[in-house]
Amino acid sequence: MQEELITVIRRVNSISKAKACEALLLGRRRYYRWLRWRPSLPKTAWNRIMPQEEQAIVEAGKDERLADLRSAGLMVYGHESGEFHCSVSTVQRVLARHNLQAPYTVPRKKRPVKPDIRSLMSEPRRIFSYDATDFYLTSRLRVEVIPILDLGSRKFIHYGVRVTSFTQKDVMDIFDEALRQEDIDTSQLTVLSDHGSQMKGSRTKAHLIGKWDIRLEFARPYTPDDNAWIETFIKYMKYHPACPDSFDMVQDVTDWVAKFQKLYNNHPHSALGYVRPNDEHAGLGNAIRAQRKENLLAARKARLEQYHLQKAEVLNYGAGEDRGSTGIVDTDFEGLKTENEAKQRKGLLDALQGEVFETTPQAFCVKIAD
Repeated sequence: MQEELITVIRRVNSISKAKACEALLLGRRRYYRWLRWRPSLPKTAWNRIMPQEEQAIVEAGKDERLADLRSAGLMVYGHESGEFHCSVSTVQRVLARHNLQAPYTVPRKKRPVKPDIRSLMSEPRRIFSYDATDFYLTSRLRVEVIPILDLGSRKFIHYGVRVTSFTQKDVMDIFDEALRQEDIDTSQLTVLSDHGSQMKGSRTKAHLIGKWDIRLEFARPYTPDDNAWIETFIKYMKYHPACPDSFDMVQDVTDWVAKFQKLYNNHPHSALGYVRPNDEHAGLGNAIRAQRKENLLAARKARLEQYHLQKAEVLNYGAGEDRGSTGIVDTDFEGLKTENEAKQRKGLLDALQGEVFETTPQAFCVKIAD
């Protein structure tokens, strides 16, 4: 199209080039720019490596003796041997251009996976969860409480109280006490915690895995939802209506946690179908729920029988008896009928005797004052 327009305008002799461009709806400046157009020369960097240098890099990349060297090693080899002198990035580009270098992938940090523990929560003594929380005394001294919760039965298993902070040794001691108290097969036990330094420390892992053969699971960093059960439990412990407003001594904190353990374990839990954690932990949960279901069915059956009984009584009420209004209505009706007949006979006799000839009353007149 461009070449055709230029040819047409060049052949025009009767009018000027400007008039021809205007007639063809083409800008005059564009027409002359088209005439001056020349193909641009390829741009090359002044410091581009020469063909012999690129060939030397390719030969070094194909040399089996240098197969263990990376791009930086080949750059050093080129400078020391004098065959080529270039940077590491240039060596990388030449090797990639000749398919002599594996494609570079950006290393990515392995993302942690959410712990899958739902299947273990169907029965007690299969998965424990623990965490640490702070209580502050009136003197601003911090007291650490480490509760252990059985997620299968929701029972508050054990706890530890430490002043200011706790260490890996404290975690190990608290678990030793809890596991001896429970007396369970720890090879089937899983423990869930967050990424606290005391929980994921090498000594804690070695103790729980080596001594007790426990499987450890950790919540993802900055993801409290992965261990939401212990987080909810701690909040309930701190905001329970019976929790004191302040603590003066460390013993006060210990006494409250011990009291809360009894309150919590003997209170019906909604996640267990309103079974107490102590009963669920003892293996009585299914029996209690089944008994409640049977009680509900029996109560439903009794209510249904009572309903049918009341309905039958209502339908049979007064079926063969006088309902109370029949006799009264009949008596009144007969009396009214007899009275009307007597009046009619009396009126007929009076008319025949000539006593009643006019029944219209006289006109009522009112005198109006002048």
